[in-house]
Amino acid sequence: MTYPPADDRLRQLLAQEINLSVDTWKLAIWIADGIVKNPEIGAELERIATAHQAGQPCGDRHCARCFEAAVGGKS
Repeated sequence: MTYPPADDRLRQLLAQEINLSVDTWKLAIWIADGIVKNPEIGAELERIATAHQAGQPCGDRHCARCFEAAVGGKS
């Protein structure tokens, strides 16, 4: 079994990133848990994943994959 389990991976990844800006790991996990449980965030993640699976740009300006495709791989 790998850690974190697949059903908790998003929360763990978010907490790792948040932990760079807060005082405690416990606070990072609490914040990440709220983000993961937010239905609007879940719906947006699903929308982006669906677009990518269909080979379409997701339209999110922070998506490196879609940005690279839009500018033709230029940096």
